[in-house]
Parts: sequence; C-alpha cells; structure tokens
Amino acid sequence: MKTHRFYQIAMASALATSAIVITPSVNAATIFPDINASTEEGQAIINLAQRGIISGYPDGTFKPANPITRTQAAKILAGMLMLDTVHVKNPHFKDIKPGDENYGAIAALANAGIISGSNGYFHPAHNITRGQMSKMIVKGFNLPITDDIDIPFSDVKTGSEYEPFIKTLFANSITKGTTPTTFSPQSHVKRSQLASFVVRAEHVQGNATVFASQYSQDYIFASYGGIEPAEDIFTWDEEEDMTESITIKPLKEGTGKLVITGFNEKTEEFIDIFYIVHVNNVNGKLQTTLQEVEEEDYVESLPLNLMESDLNFIPTEVSIQTTDGQALSPAAYEFKTNNQSASLSIFKNGQYLLTFSNGTQQQVMAAEVTTYDFVRSIDLYQMADELVFSSEQLSFEPKNVALEKLDLESAAVKATVEDNQVKVTPLAEGTAILHITGKNGETVYLYIEFTKIADKWATYYEFNHDEEEI
Repeated sequence: MKTHRFYQIAMASALATSAIVITPSVNAATIFPDINASTEEGQAIINLAQRGIISGYPDGTFKPANPITRTQAAKILAGMLMLDTVHVKNPHFKDIKPGDENYGAIAALANAGIISGSNGYFHPAHNITRGQMSKMIVKGFNLPITDDIDIPFSDVKTGSEYEPFIKTLFANSITKGTTPTTFSPQSHVKRSQLASFVVRAEHVQGNATVFASQYSQDYIFASYGGIEPAEDIFTWDEEEDMTESITIKPLKEGTGKLVITGFNEKTEEFIDIFYIVHVNNVNGKLQTTLQEVEEEDYVESLPLNLMESDLNFIPTEVSIQTTDGQALSPAAYEFKTNNQSASLSIFKNGQYLLTFSNGTQQQVMAAEVTTYDFVRSIDLYQMADELVFSSEQLSFEPKNVALEKLDLESAAVKATVEDNQVKVTPLAEGTAILHITGKNGETVYLYIEFTKIADKWATYYEFNHDEEEI
C-alpha cells in the first residue's frame, strides 16, 4: 500500500454540496392535467398525491399557481409528518373548533409546538406567506437552525422573526428565493411551491450540514477518514470545485470518520476539521450527528507490510532510534513477524532510524511517521547518497534520462547514464520524476523522493510505465 505523501496529494478530492434530487415515479403524470411532470414541482405534486397527502379540485385540476391557505398548509404538513390528527388536545384557537375542516391537523401541529397562532387566532382561511411557511417547515421537520451564514436576500431584515428560518431553508437548498436577491417573505406561497418545499425538507431531514463560514473559511471540501472509509454509512454529493457548504447524508446506522478541508482566499492556506459521524435510527428515520474531535484522539495506525518494502529479507527483529540517537520505547511500536511476512506499526509521529535483522543479515533504513485523515502511516526510506539502476532493474539498456517538470516543487537531482546504468544523486530535499528511455525505444518513469533523516540522505523510489499514473 502506498502511503507516501506524494500519492496522497495526487488523489482526487470528492467534494460535497447540499443539492437534492427528487425522483419519484412519474407514471401518474395524468393525475392533474395542469401540471408538468418533467419539472421538480410537478414531480413533488405527484409524489404527494400518490401518498394521499394532497388532492386537487373537483374539476380534476391542481391549480399549481393558486395561493394556499394556512389550513391547507397545516393539512399537508401534518400528513408529511404522519402526526396523529385524531387524538389531539384542543389548542383553543378562537377561530377554529372541533369539527371544523382540518381541525385535527391544526391541533396536532399546535400540540407538537410547530404552530402557535397569533393573539389566540390561527387565521385558517388566510393565505400563508413565505415567511410563515419558512418557520412552519423548519420547526415541523426539526431542522437545526442555521443562523451563522450570509444570505443574498436584501428583503430579509437582520433580527426579524423569520430570518433564522429563511437562513435555514436557504442553507439546506430548500429555497432559492423569488429572485437571486429577494425572498419575498410577505408574498403568498403557491400550491406548487409548498409541494416542492415540503418534499425537499423531507429529503433534508436527518442530514447534517457543515458551512465554510463556521470556520472563517471561503470554501470547503470533504473526504472520508480512517483505514476503512465509511462509504456505506454516509455520503455527500460530489462537486468539481470547492463549495461553501457540504451536506452529509445518512445511508445506514453506524459510525465513521469525516475530514472537512477549508481554504481561505486571503491567507491562501488550508485547514482540516475532523469529525466523527454518527448515524442513528430515530423513530424509524436515519439521523446524522457530527461530533467535532481532535484527530489525535481517534487516529488509527496502519501497519506497514515489510514484504512490500525495500528490504532484502524478512526480518525477525527490529530496533528503533529517534534522530537524536535515543531508543524508542517498545510501548511506542508493534512488530509482528512469522516465516512468511512481517509488519510494523509506530504509534508516534516523527522520523526514525530502523535496524532490521534476521539473525544473519542486517539492514538500516529510515522511516517517517505521519498522520493523514485519521490514519497514522509509515513511509520507509533507503539510506543512500546515490541511486544506481542497472539494465537488469530497468529491463532494458538505458540510453537517455530526462527530468520531468512537476506542478509540485520538485527536487534538484543530478541524473546521468553511465556504463549502461542510470545514476541519480540528490542536490536538495524533495521529489523528482525521471523519464528513462532505452536504445530500442523502451521507456519507464521513475518517481524519486529524497529527504534528510538524522542528517543522512534517505530515499524512496518507484517505477511506473504509465506517465499519467505517476
């Protein structure tokens, strides 16, 4: 397994966003002749109609552009939340009483603390406004309030009653506003709009969202952490570029590790934020909880399989020294061996000198132990002031060697072909890629990394025939 940082940096990052795709069956598109089943609103209306949550007018139409009353909105929301609308306590609104249309839904929402009315009145026949709708949806679906982000709506006043609810809907991509810069909180909600809002909210319920602004960053992207990524426990939508928010979506019960990397445009620096992701089944629905942690408290040590290293034998013993010559405590590492393999784990980051032996042979190597995305791994290096590659190692007789240009800062190395061998000497710490060609058109790429450990040159290299892979 490659653990060298060069390969870690080269890996593509999966990026996240909170976009929601609604894909209910559309084979009932003819339920209402006045809706377009190819649109998101049309799909949401069909979704709710098939579930018996909404219905049309006596003439068979839905009239998607009509405003929706507060009592109609209460009926839809109570249906979405599967509230008991029969065994309810009277909320004692002055304008609604047992036996009235949708009384059970209104009472159930009031009993659940989702609605409270105004001065003892519910105003069931009034058309619901977009501001009222935002509060009802956020409270109904128990969405965590998101008030630490900026929104582009100039008509949502700071400190107003509906501001935190509108921010929460915007943060979860439940609303985009009536225009890019307005939300229109006093405007009436259309029947089709409410269908879209509640279906989006239902999809968001159980998710957890991280915002770049929480950490004074401009953009963020996500990656799984740990030796065994929890790809089957939670996920997020991929984006080609870094984004301002990432929504983590549950897949099944379990626990996994997540790394959010932020970028600040002003400082041009990256930071990592570490989370444990808990997915639990709460009342039949998956709920995601993010626990911010210190990486060191949850780091896993990845054993180094010495069969994959540059050792010339299978070791039976190892002694480890720090770069200042102190012996590393046996409690700080674990060495396992048998007749066919050996593995090593070191539980403390740093640089070390390792002496391997099998009773008759001995080999000194260097190691650098680093932690990356909750995983502590070992990079193993040969101790060498010069590397020499013969035609036997290359599988052909070398004719020419050229230094490839890297996007990353490359090391200064000297590489020559002498006596049918490629000789490489370091001039500075860093990485380099050499393109070696043979007399009969053969070609191979050589990745080389040089570093100083205990004031001695240490090196790691790897051959590859595919330029794109290396």
